[in-house]
Amino acid sequence: MALSQVPHCCACFCHSGQSEPEGRLNCGLSNFLRRITMSFKDHIRTWMPVLALLLIAPELRAQASYVTPDEAQEITFTPGLRIQTRYVHDRIDRNNDFFIRRLRLKGKGKAFDLANYYFEVKIDNAGRYNRQPRAEVENAWLNFALKPGLAIRVGFYDMVFSRNALTSDSKLLLMDRSLIKGALTKLGVADNTVGVLVFGRPLAGHLTYGAGIFDNIGFEVEGSATTLERKANGAMTTGRLVYDFLDPAPIWGYADYRGSYIGQGHRLSIGASAGYLSRARIGEREFRLVAWGADLFFNYGRWTFEAEYDQYKEEMFTSVPDIDGEGWYAQGGFLLVPNLELAARHQELDANKNVAGDKLQWTTLGFNIYLRGHQLKIQTEYTFKKEQGDPLNNNVFQVQLQLDY
Repeated sequence: MALSQVPHCCACFCHSGQSEPEGRLNCGLSNFLRRITMSFKDHIRTWMPVLALLLIAPELRAQASYVTPDEAQEITFTPGLRIQTRYVHDRIDRNNDFFIRRLRLKGKGKAFDLANYYFEVKIDNAGRYNRQPRAEVENAWLNFALKPGLAIRVGFYDMVFSRNALTSDSKLLLMDRSLIKGALTKLGVADNTVGVLVFGRPLAGHLTYGAGIFDNIGFEVEGSATTLERKANGAMTTGRLVYDFLDPAPIWGYADYRGSYIGQGHRLSIGASAGYLSRARIGEREFRLVAWGADLFFNYGRWTFEAEYDQYKEEMFTSVPDIDGEGWYAQGGFLLVPNLELAARHQELDANKNVAGDKLQWTTLGFNIYLRGHQLKIQTEYTFKKEQGDPLNNNVFQVQLQLDY
């Protein structure tokens, strides 16, 4: 065989004067080491950002600030982490699934005494059956407090809408938000998006208002063979008003609600929300989107109660029938002892009142063990599902351990 016909690795050993057996052995070893090295480099590139954040987090927490060269102003930084490990058993296929329901890598601080900032990267459903987790931005915003009762937020965050939508998934009474919130999220109404928000809590925190203009990213989906194109022409506007009759809300807060205050304080809050998108398109269907809702929250001593009703309408520009959807829920909690809380919820969703046979009715019973408040807790619940058009028993049992700081 001519040297030019010898495989590259063997040709190298022929030049070095080694015998063919020695050359093939060294060639195989060289290729093996090369593959190991390349694989190691790929893993390092993938995990280096996460490892770096975890390695520097203790140091940053100890010295949670950076002083600018003139030593007159500063940028501070405090890291955070949320891990929700969940077990799910469903009755359809009797599947037992352990997975990371939510992972959040967080950071917050002040910038030059002019603004507060916050960012959050999420990786959801890692290890869950038939899911492909990926890292995504969940929050990235700057908050400018102009004066008591008036602030502006710019960036990527929770669009102002209902109480349930503005309650962190780390502080829910039950593990997940409501069905109607999920339906609104599919329309980009009650979800994280990019925009500008004016908000505040005047009257010593008894009144909350918020109004903003947003890019509805729920309608920024390119069409494919399996997915309908979703586009929006024009910005989405949403607003919310709340009045707290008992304890006032924190004056500078936003999206800081809790599903349970674990026996602390006395609250009676009534809120109303609305949203409007002038023109949207899903496939060939064009419509304007209108959504509104009202919510109630009460807690006193060991008792907690919350209820919400929301409605949305897709008003078609063509002869296609409009889509009218609505949903509601009522939930409550009772502290048996300071760290053990019973919880229950009933919720209903009718995704289109003009079409029969698609109504969902779910009832959930569970309890929460608060080891360190909402920062470290265990939640357990069983959901009875009654779904029109689906005769299968698809009830679900879930247990979740959460760490959040």
